[in-house]
Amino acid sequence: MRPRRQPRVAVLLLAGLLAACQQAPPPAPAPPPATANAYGATERAFVELAIATDEQALKLLDLTDRAELKENRAIELTALRELLDAPYVNQHAGHDMPGMPTDAEIALAATSRDALDQFVRTHLTESLEVVRSAGSAITHPPTAEVVKLMERHRTAELAAG
Repeated sequence: MRPRRQPRVAVLLLAGLLAACQQAPPPAPAPPPATANAYGATERAFVELAIATDEQALKLLDLTDRAELKENRAIELTALRELLDAPYVNQHAGHDMPGMPTDAEIALAATSRDALDQFVRTHLTESLEVVRSAGSAITHPPTAEVVKLMERHRTAELAAG
């Protein structure tokens, strides 16, 4: 008589299948690494902030007789909007942020030449600091070029007084 191996083999096969079913599924593949020099969250945050700041600054600069300031902000706004990868929504409206004149400051500047001069200088100085700090974090070449443009503008504007 033959020994009964079939039940043992069946039991071993069944045990193996059950064990395989209880194993954790293989891990999901890792997302592809961020492409170096891609337009990412840092760039978008900077672009949105810079647009909000320049738009608000234009309200202040409209009170001055310095056409180059207004022209430079218009050039920057055009370049910044070209970088956007989605519709722009001003997330910074009403905020009191470095380099961004507030509505109260603009109202005061409209009544006082000294206040106007002070707020323009503050805008230039503080926005230059923001631009310089962004420059070290921006890796997307077209955005980095706009950052350099803005830095050149602010530096020249401050030098002009």
